[in-house]
Amino acid sequence: MREIEDFTDDRLKAWCIHCGGAIADVESNRDHVPTKSLLTKALRERGANYDRGVGDELSYLPQVVVCRSCNSSFSPDENYLLCVLHAVTAGSLYPDPAKHPEAASILRSNRNVVRSLKKGPDGQLLLFDDLQPFTLFPDLERVRRVVIKNARGHAYHEIGEPLLEAPEHVAFMPLERLSTDQRDAFESPGVGADLAVWPEFGSRMTVHLLDEEAMVGGWITVEPGRYRYSIDWSDAVTVKTVIWEYLATETRWEQ
Repeated sequence: MREIEDFTDDRLKAWCIHCGGAIADVESNRDHVPTKSLLTKALRERGANYDRGVGDELSYLPQVVVCRSCNSSFSPDENYLLCVLHAVTAGSLYPDPAKHPEAASILRSNRNVVRSLKKGPDGQLLLFDDLQPFTLFPDLERVRRVVIKNARGHAYHEIGEPLLEAPEHVAFMPLERLSTDQRDAFESPGVGADLAVWPEFGSRMTVHLLDEEAMVGGWITVEPGRYRYSIDWSDAVTVKTVIWEYLATETRWEQ
């Protein structure tokens, strides 16, 4: 992505978007939105180079300033979601390193997560490792926390909206489980993307709306095949994401 300077009202940036604490009173740092572990290693490295002032100008990865405590508190759940995604896309908690090297490495390094998924009451039981189709029943609350974290960050980054309250609606499911009508509705841009309502003056979204290459079909792509998101800010603020072209999410804050 190309970095876009944010010119929204500085008064909107006074709080941590997760806990509501005053940024001026706490130790803060930058949080990547989306969670950078969901992106490929190559893109993460290019993003790090860009942050150091070198490399491709299109390698910027979206970031927001939050309190350090909140930022670090999401790490276990982000790692959990990463393991779940690798397991379901590889079709195993113990994938073949030759066929799925990244998944094998991540899951091998997170045996505690693998064990928790194995021993869940509805999990993939030891005696049925080769059960077809491979099915996992992850802790949905842990996934939900990551979905909300990223959605809140996207809204703050793109339209300058610090959404400090809990969202009224959070949903996520595999894209393949959506019906044709549901998929069409999910993929279609919201009212905000059709310019019926303009975002906060000076926000990054204003630039995206005027740049057809940056925003295709109402979606902003962080990395093709890995992560994309869209935001509708008309009657409510609705953030949709697609992770690995597998998991569809929708989070909404009423206005």
